[in-house]
Amino acid sequence: MIKTGRYGAVRWDPAGTGSPAALEDLISINKWKLSLKTDKVNVTCFNDTNKVYVPGMKDISGSFAGFWNSSDITLFRAIDQDDPGTLELIPNLHDEVGSPAIVPAWQGLAYLDADIDTQVDGAPAITGTFVAGGLWSLNLADAA
Repeated sequence: MIKTGRYGAVRWDPAGTGSPAALEDLISINKWKLSLKTDKVNVTCFNDTNKVYVPGMKDISGSFAGFWNSSDITLFRAIDQDDPGTLELIPNLHDEVGSPAIVPAWQGLAYLDADIDTQVDGAPAITGTFVAGGLWSLNLADAA
C-alpha cells in the first residue's frame, strides 16, 4: 500500500549490533534517501553488436537531512566513530506487511558524515551522507 513518509524514521546503533533494542532514533530528521545502485561490468566482446554488461557489486550509499536539535547529538558522535554502526531506514513506521506483520526497513553497517548549516533567518539545518560499512538487507524475508 502506498503511504506518505510522514512516519519515516532513521535509527542508529553505534555498536553495530543491529539489535532492535539497541537502535535509537536520530531525532529531527525529515528526509532520507537510499541508493542501491549496482555496478555494471562491461563484458563486450569482438563481434557483439552492442555493449554487453553483467552486474557487479552493489554500491549502497545515501543521504539524510533535518534540523539541529541540541537534545540529541547522536549524529555528531557517530561521525567520529572509527568503526561502522548499524543504520536503519524506515519508510513508514505504520506500514506493516506480511504475516506475522513487520515494518519494512533497510538495515546495515554504515559510516556517517554530517554538515550543519546555520543562517540568521532559518533553523539550523543538518545534512548527512552514509556509505556501507558492511552487509545491508531489506527485512522482508518473512513477508508474504
